[in-house]
Amino acid sequence: MRIFLNIVIIVAVLTSLSSCRKSQFALSPLNDSLSNALDTVYTSDHPYNLNIVLFVPSDMVPNADYERRISENLLYKQNFVKTWMQHWGYGAKTFGLLKNASNRVKIHVIQGKLPTSSYPYDGGEPAMWQEISDYFMTHQKSSDHYFILTTVNKYGKQMAPYYGIGTKCYGIDFPDMEIVNMGRTDTAGLASSWIGGNTHEMMHGLNLPHNGGLVSQNALYGTPIITGNGGTFVVAPTYLDAWDCAVLGNGQVFSSTARTDWYQDPGAKIKSLHAHYDDASQKVIVSGKFSSNKKVNFIGFTNDPKRSAGDGNYDSENWVVSPIGVDSFYTEIAITEFKDRGNYQNDFTISLIHENGYRHVNSYSYQMISGKPDIQFGDRPEYNKSNWSLLNFSSEESQAENGFAINLIDNDRSTQWVSRWTGTSSTHPHYFTIDMATIKPVNRFTFVQRAGGSKPKDIQIQVSSDNITWQNAGSYVLPNAAGPTDVKLASTLNFRYFKVTITSATDGTQWAALSEIGTYKD
Repeated sequence: MRIFLNIVIIVAVLTSLSSCRKSQFALSPLNDSLSNALDTVYTSDHPYNLNIVLFVPSDMVPNADYERRISENLLYKQNFVKTWMQHWGYGAKTFGLLKNASNRVKIHVIQGKLPTSSYPYDGGEPAMWQEISDYFMTHQKSSDHYFILTTVNKYGKQMAPYYGIGTKCYGIDFPDMEIVNMGRTDTAGLASSWIGGNTHEMMHGLNLPHNGGLVSQNALYGTPIITGNGGTFVVAPTYLDAWDCAVLGNGQVFSSTARTDWYQDPGAKIKSLHAHYDDASQKVIVSGKFSSNKKVNFIGFTNDPKRSAGDGNYDSENWVVSPIGVDSFYTEIAITEFKDRGNYQNDFTISLIHENGYRHVNSYSYQMISGKPDIQFGDRPEYNKSNWSLLNFSSEESQAENGFAINLIDNDRSTQWVSRWTGTSSTHPHYFTIDMATIKPVNRFTFVQRAGGSKPKDIQIQVSSDNITWQNAGSYVLPNAAGPTDVKLASTLNFRYFKVTITSATDGTQWAALSEIGTYKD
């Protein structure tokens, strides 16, 4: 998933910060009297190290003194990360870098085949990455993480990719771009102010999503590097929080030991979940149990008010706790840490942060009403589905993904039924019919929406005791919100079979996707 920065905003914001004071992290100058022209032996105390790439389009040349400047910038960032890892109690950990005896970082210089115009911000990344991938077919990489700097020979002429995509991240190298120039108002200072943006994108490539920070911590420590555009880095107080450090510290380039299963899905599940808002303490209280085939080192929680559909989580709040035993978690979240308690839908996620770096994300939603969270997600007293069966369905996606309809009743919220979208694509209406094995009294249905698109919106429910005579149980509108949502029937009905027909999606697409369906009686 791309994490975009608006370049125009970056220039404006970073320029406005040029008069701010320096941060508390001091740079240790490198010994420029040491020549490393013949020093090609690079070592590290890490088994995995961040791959540093300087990509030079065919109409550019490497900027002067790039090796020293980029090395200094990276070593400063290493120290920044180490300081915050120590602050939050994770030890003196930081990301690995290959360095030579002259304290220069190993930089892979790749001469592009095409001019700058062929690698634009929008749409230029695939061509650039293809050339980088071809290079590493014959050159040894040191991890699965890449920090790619595109050479731009004149400040203000940048147009290259500038974002994070998975374990890849893209930045810019301008002339005179170095830490010691930050805060100046001349061209060298303006160019150097982009180091903050480069650092922001580098953090994405080291596994971090956006994070707006907690109210109390922002007051104490300044601005999270992973919010906004990184414009406060060096020139004003900037920090990583405990959640950031928990995610980073379990990543590949932070590891002190080698393993062969980095970022492999461990098959984790949230097995039970309880959540509610306690008005007396003004806290959201969340607890539950999980299972996984690998050790879960931390449980992360994220709250993000959705003022707009594409706000990028820049204003999210994050917390992290250690598991209780090997399969449980509990946390209390004070809503005084929320930066915005307007009447918005809030996305809430629970992340299982594994020892192999994999982050299993479980998405839910709730509505903020008059400054108070209306928490509806969590387990319901649903009927056991172990003997339920799927009688029929309109279509399922079995080619491009595991979108089988049986996923609706497999008690696994990480799987989902998806209507067919390959080949002859399906369209509304979509439907499925379930046999509960015995007649049960029901006044509520639980629909567990997935985090992605094509969530059901307009639905109709029909019920039957014999699969012959059917009764209309009503038409309903489901919210555009991940996680479980309840539909309450007008009265309790007794039935064995039910059919759900979907006539529209929350995002206007022609497909349907749903994680789970359940029933119960209050």
